[in-house]
Amino acid sequence: MIPTGGTGPGETESSGAESSGTASAADSLRVHLLVSRAGAAARSGDLDGALRLLHDAGDPVVAGHQDVLDLLARVHAQRGELTQAATCWRSVLERDPGDPAASAGLARIDRLGRRGPGAALARHRRRTALAAALCAVAAVTAGTVALTDGPAARPDRPGPSQADLMEQRVQQLDAERREQQTREQARETARRGEAAKALARALRAPGIHPAVQGASVEVAFVDGLFSEGAELTPAGADRLAVLGGRLAGRKAGVEIYGQAASVPGAPRSGGSVLSLWRALIAARELSAASGKPLTAFTTASADQRDAPYASAAKNRTVTVVITPG
Repeated sequence: MIPTGGTGPGETESSGAESSGTASAADSLRVHLLVSRAGAAARSGDLDGALRLLHDAGDPVVAGHQDVLDLLARVHAQRGELTQAATCWRSVLERDPGDPAASAGLARIDRLGRRGPGAALARHRRRTALAAALCAVAAVTAGTVALTDGPAARPDRPGPSQADLMEQRVQQLDAERREQQTREQARETARRGEAAKALARALRAPGIHPAVQGASVEVAFVDGLFSEGAELTPAGADRLAVLGGRLAGRKAGVEIYGQAASVPGAPRSGGSVLSLWRALIAARELSAASGKPLTAFTTASADQRDAPYASAAKNRTVTVVITPG
């Protein structure tokens, strides 16, 4: 390893919040957790394990954090992979040109790359100092239990590690975020339900029966709107005009499903051209009465199995589904 300043694997020059201003609290904790775990692996001599942890970060915010890149550089340097270490430190400097650890690391790599007896002696001294530093770090990290003198001396039970505490905090933050999302979704669902109820009250009129279905209002007509084929009855035209007038100025999505009476020998499902044509006629009437363009209406043929009434005459109609915006 090439020591840079007084820090070793897992020790960082700045906190995650300071080195990544856009990172969330959960992201910062993930960075600290990853650096703690990978640093512990490096101090124990498991450099391969440390590299796996750092390379498998997954989240780009975490993987590109200065603290993670700095530790990755140190691990590569310990393995003698100076080119990879230099690449990582250059990435740190791209984010923070004044980072002292990255600058010192690159300077030491440059000195190690020089030729000649003097350079060789300097490299030997630095490696000797590095070995001593690693032994000191290992001795410190190995002292996770405190021993007491005396015949009944027993090791104290260690408390939760910093990594465990950080992982617990990450899980807590994730749980809080999910709870917040659930509350927001519940509020939005309630808001849409109230909007649908208010719309249903506003649309209610003689011969027009609006019913709330979740966040939408399904409008049925008490009597058939069409006499034969796609010919509107006078009462049917009046009712579509009333409904269209009450839609004027409202922001809402409107879907119109044409219905058709069951006829012996005709298909029992799959919709029909006649029912689609009725939906188009109803869209024309609603557009004229509401002032909305035809493009504001979606038309389709309802399936014969979804006919709202048992009476063939009443099924010469349309069903209108309105969703408040």
